[in-house]
Amino acid sequence: MIVLVIFLGTSFPLLPGAFLVLFCGLIYDAFSGGVLGLFAFIYLFLYFSLKLLAKFLILGETLTFRIVLVAVVVILQGLLLIFLPPAMSIGILSHLSWPLPGWVLPQVLVTCLASWPLLQLFRRLDLPPEEESSPSVS
Repeated sequence: MIVLVIFLGTSFPLLPGAFLVLFCGLIYDAFSGGVLGLFAFIYLFLYFSLKLLAKFLILGETLTFRIVLVAVVVILQGLLLIFLPPAMSIGILSHLSWPLPGWVLPQVLVTCLASWPLLQLFRRLDLPPEEESSPSVS
């Protein structure tokens, strides 16, 4: 899902992409069994952060840059998942299980490996079909 959020953040217009990201986050929340709205908020935050970053930097179309962007966003998502629930409610601290630091690097590597074919697929689906060459009528 994070790869789709990155693709939408770098390729789609602001409002249609935001609605798609919100929908994806709510679907993820519904099936994860966690707090409703947590992933919707995180994905919207990441989406708008990418849009803000695109105002100041040129987000390249190269696949290598997007895979590095996936790694950075996965790490940022992990940090948000660690620090956001305690900020939302103090009573939830006793029920949290903190992820081990050893899980972060494998998760980033697996997500980056999985993002390569997905980004290729999204880019091919996003390109308009080439116009057929037809003789011009004068």
